[in-house]
Amino acid sequence: MSSTSQNSKNFIINILITIIPITYILGNLLLNLNILIFLTLFFWFYRPNFLKFEFKILDKLIICFFGYILLNGLINNFFNFPYENINEKNFIFFKALGYLRFLLLYFAIRYLILYNKIEFQYLYLIFGCSALFVSLDIIYQFFFRVDFFGFEAPANDRRLAGPFGDEWIAGSFIQRFYIFLIFYILIYFKLKEAWKFNTIFFSILFLISIGIFMSGNRIPAATYLLSVFLLLIFEKSLRKKLAILVIIFLTFFYFFGKNTEILRTHYAGFIDKSIDVLEFYKTKFSSSTKHKVKIPNTYVKEFETGLLTWQENKVFGGGIKSFYYNCKKIDYKTKHLGLCSGHPHNYYIQLAAELGLVGLIFAIILFSLIFFKALKAALFELDTIEKNYLLPFLIIFIVELFPLKSTGSLFTTTNSTFIFILIPFIVGLIEKKKKLYGE
Repeated sequence: MSSTSQNSKNFIINILITIIPITYILGNLLLNLNILIFLTLFFWFYRPNFLKFEFKILDKLIICFFGYILLNGLINNFFNFPYENINEKNFIFFKALGYLRFLLLYFAIRYLILYNKIEFQYLYLIFGCSALFVSLDIIYQFFFRVDFFGFEAPANDRRLAGPFGDEWIAGSFIQRFYIFLIFYILIYFKLKEAWKFNTIFFSILFLISIGIFMSGNRIPAATYLLSVFLLLIFEKSLRKKLAILVIIFLTFFYFFGKNTEILRTHYAGFIDKSIDVLEFYKTKFSSSTKHKVKIPNTYVKEFETGLLTWQENKVFGGGIKSFYYNCKKIDYKTKHLGLCSGHPHNYYIQLAAELGLVGLIFAIILFSLIFFKALKAALFELDTIEKNYLLPFLIIFIVELFPLKSTGSLFTTTNSTFIFILIPFIVGLIEKKKKLYGE
């Protein structure tokens, strides 16, 4: 194969990877289409060499995890799923089978990293600039009540969607992708004058911070602060700058929020509801409590429906995408929980409800192994440049899988795509280091 042909193939594959955040903005149809084209071209271009791929322990565990999902889907599909509530035949099995595309996505990216096919410079730039663009769009929409694309902000609404139209996920998008712009600056900016670097760094992070704040997405705002805290821990060169930025942002947050009633009540309500959640479970699990505890808010209601749905099938769950249908079997008049949502708004409760204790424990072991191996590599095994390639993926991985937060559905295209982009980059960068040194 000529070097020109190989370079062309690598270029096409890198384009498809780097535009993933853009397809997030354009919607699920284009995101799915992009992933389909990427996987098709990957196996067409690299199939002969991919068949020689050497699986490591984490690769084998991930294969086993997906194998369990498929087996779980087969069992639940034919012996457990309440098909009286749905007209689609073999619904659970086909959902489990379709989910295998994320296993292919994992190994495609894993291979590309191991054999130096990824153009990190452009990936970090496009990923990060996508977050900055959405931040600017949100800020513009906040002040002018219409975004760059003509999407109008709902009157007196607490949240803004920006380019996502009527989906309130702008804050989550910014929180997931902003960190790549920070590491792009760290790795690729070669500015001799410190004041130029500091001006660019503070300007970008301030705009990102304001964009998340104005989006009104409260969980992403909290997890964004968590990611900044993790940056403070892992990246010594940024500690002073980030500490100053946090002080500036919190000062802005206080005074701007104080004079903007919608945002003030919105974020104050989040604090109140968080306290209610803590008080509910403290009371519920108190040994002295014998009476039924009143559900204080929708967060608790969603978590409780998830836990009760899990109790219907404790060991193996009901299969992926089964939550809503199994949740409907709960006696709401007895439990006083109201109608079910499409998922329990927490990754780990959803894993328990849909994959059972077996799936939950498997996932926790897998996530923990990835975390500790990556942490060990970042702290003790990698040099500064190698660590800076790993850290954005590790930090967002920690934030994404942080257990004490409300989340979207784990098994949706958007969330699963993001998770199975993070994981192969982390595993790939660790294993690439070992391969170089023959470990």
